[in-house]
Amino acid sequence: MWYVSVFDAKEDVDRKEIYHERSEWIKKHEKVFMKKCKTIKRFEVVGSSPVKVFFIIETDDPRTLNVLSTHFGDAWYSMTYPVLERGIAEALKEDITGIMAKK
Repeated sequence: MWYVSVFDAKEDVDRKEIYHERSEWIKKHEKVFMKKCKTIKRFEVVGSSPVKVFFIIETDDPRTLNVLSTHFGDAWYSMTYPVLERGIAEALKEDITGIMAKK
């Protein structure tokens, strides 16, 4: 299953704390997390203040996502969503099917 996790640093979190958090991630979690995920990619919004980070994750074990949110802890607002890839044409076809079924 694919997931998108969105993390927004809280306004009162300074860059030193974020740097420390990233260092701890590399020491403690990165290798374990990489083993439990088929795919994990990290994206950061350029110039965003406070920092905003997105993870695109593919895993068969959704409990793995708890490691991510637990690590980020109280310094961040976070939400994780299960997602699926669907092209615009496929979404349009489903929309039309749904509309026709309601008539």
